[in-house]
This record gives sequence, C-alpha cells and structure tokens, in this order.
Amino acid sequence: MKRFSKVGLISITLLAMTFSAVGYAASKTPKIILNSNEIKNSAQPKIINGSVYVPIRSISEGFGTEITWDNKSKTVYVNSDPDFKDETVNKTTWVVQKNMITKFIMGYDERNSEDALKWVTKDFKTDIYKEFPTGGAQEMNSIIDHKFVDYQVIDHKGTAKFTVQIVMRPYGEEYNIKQEKWEFVVTDRIKSAKIVPKSTKYLERYTVVPNVTFGE
Repeated sequence: MKRFSKVGLISITLLAMTFSAVGYAASKTPKIILNSNEIKNSAQPKIINGSVYVPIRSISEGFGTEITWDNKSKTVYVNSDPDFKDETVNKTTWVVQKNMITKFIMGYDERNSEDALKWVTKDFKTDIYKEFPTGGAQEMNSIIDHKFVDYQVIDHKGTAKFTVQIVMRPYGEEYNIKQEKWEFVVTDRIKSAKIVPKSTKYLERYTVVPNVTFGE
C-alpha cells in the first residue's frame, strides 16, 4: 500500500487564511477567486471564529501544484517531495533541458521558426500547431503565461519528460483564455511537444500578476 495519497478528506483540505472575516454574514459562503476565475469545489470554504478556511486541494490544483497527504505523520505536502533527502536530478541537465524548452516556447510564441526549430530533433513530433511558422486565425494565440508543473526521467539515457502549463490569449476566437498542459520529451534536443489529453480549459479571464489581467 502506498504511504502517500492525494488529499481527499475535507478534514484535511481546509487551510486557514490570514485575514479576518469578521462582519461577513454567517449565512454567506465565501468565494475563491484564482487568477480572476471562481473555483468551485464540493468542499466549500467556511468561516470559523472569524477566519476563512478554504480547501487547500482546490487552491493547489488551480495552480497546477501537486499535493499529497502522509497519514502517518499527519502532514500535507504542497509541491514538495515527501521522501526528499538529497538532490534527485542533475542540475546541469535540468537547466539545459528546461532552458531549451523555454527557448522553443519563446520562438513559437514569436512565430520565429529559426529560433524554435533549432532546438528540436529531425524526427520532432508535435500537435501544438499544424504548420510552422504558425498562421491563420486559429493559430494566432499569444502565450501570456507558462510554468513547469511536472518532470520525470524516463530512461537510463537521461531522456526527460517535462509538463508545462500554458496560458494563451487568442485572436479572433469565441473564447477569452485557453489554458492547457504541453508535454515535452527531451534528450539533447526536444523530441516531441504534445498537448496533454483532457488538459485544455477555457476561462473567462486570467490574472498573471496583480494589475495584469486578460479576458473580460
């Protein structure tokens, strides 16, 4: 039996916020707004003794962050390795591969095929675009935010799989914001870049940092 599991119990999914809820009507259910979008979850926020408690799983998943629960030590791990003792990845390899992906994303976003495709293998495969440089209304998405959310070494040669959360603002489309995850397989070059199945979400708006919000 695995020692660690996804947090799923309401009794351990409530996180106390540091602000006071005094004066808020007791009959009202607090709302959670993440990146300017409301999060709805079966575990509702609660006001207890003047403090607001929110489901930590909803917040973590909204940020694309891994969360685990250690029942033995009664510890919640947010974006942390429960078994951490020492570095688990070669820092040089990590930086080289991560930067390669970042440069590819920048080249893709700027429609600069020379900058993007010099980082891929000859047999590179992708489904994030139909042709490159991208063109047409359907592929005129501008990336407004991206972050690395997962990493795995998948063979003894050092081949790695990176998952990056991409947030795009489209032109000429019926939706405001598209958020999805891209999975990159990398060795000394990028072998593939594909959309993670069922990861695409359509949002009304998205806040990158305070005072920088896209959408309606």
